[in-house]
Amino acid sequence: MNYNQLIKEFENKVKEANLEVNAVKWMFFYSGFNVGYSDLKNEVKEEHYNTFKKYIDLYINEKMPPQYILNKTCFYGYEYYVDENVFIPRNETEQLVEETILRIDRFYEDENIDLADVCCGSGVIGVTLKKEVENAKVIMCDINEKAIEIVNKNAKSLDADVKTLVGDFITPLLDNNYKFDVLVCNPPYIKNDEILDEMVVNHEPNNALFGGVDGLDFYKIIFDHYDDLIKEKGFMSFEFGYDQKDLLEKLIKEKLPNYKYEFLKDYAGLDRMLFIYKNLF
Repeated sequence: MNYNQLIKEFENKVKEANLEVNAVKWMFFYSGFNVGYSDLKNEVKEEHYNTFKKYIDLYINEKMPPQYILNKTCFYGYEYYVDENVFIPRNETEQLVEETILRIDRFYEDENIDLADVCCGSGVIGVTLKKEVENAKVIMCDINEKAIEIVNKNAKSLDADVKTLVGDFITPLLDNNYKFDVLVCNPPYIKNDEILDEMVVNHEPNNALFGGVDGLDFYKIIFDHYDDLIKEKGFMSFEFGYDQKDLLEKLIKEKLPNYKYEFLKDYAGLDRMLFIYKNLF
């Protein structure tokens, strides 16, 4: 059996299990086998077959996400460690980072800025922003101590100088009287009663998923403390659920009536990003 045949064999098994077939190639090429496309006609090494079969069995039988099986994910061109203590970042979060960088460049150019990543999880947002915006001083916080350990691991592996805090949502920032030019937050925003895919609900941390009856609990809290967290000039950027724009807009008008805001669609054409500006126009 060659590697092409190995991949095809397991793709068929995954297809029969009604799971994502593309996950097979992803796991194969990120598995550390050091087998490139030019090597796919070579005979499969026994240890590679056994290891890959173990990965596929976990995927099919345990419904374990590939990122947790390999303990890695790719985000904005960087490789991050992840496990079941942290949420797996999605593609739309990369766009949130990209749009945040564009606004930092627009409003601050080469100025030094203070930046926060709240509900930081594995750290992909804050660490990536530190790598891409060298003049940013980055503070990251999460309620989960194990998540913060993962952030520190990722920051070290990517040589990113960030500060981490453990605490409930924005409490550690408020307790230290920190104020920021930019605050980025991808909070839990799924409604409590929403039915999720088995692979998500059984493996990803629930405290990184659910945000109350309407999914907006965390936005309500942070909007109440907008002026406590943002300097005289600055902005906040958020990710939110595709069906939450109208409720969020109503909430902004209620709690932050004097601030300009902007909703953006993701590459799929869904409303997914929110920016709220303070004295920048």
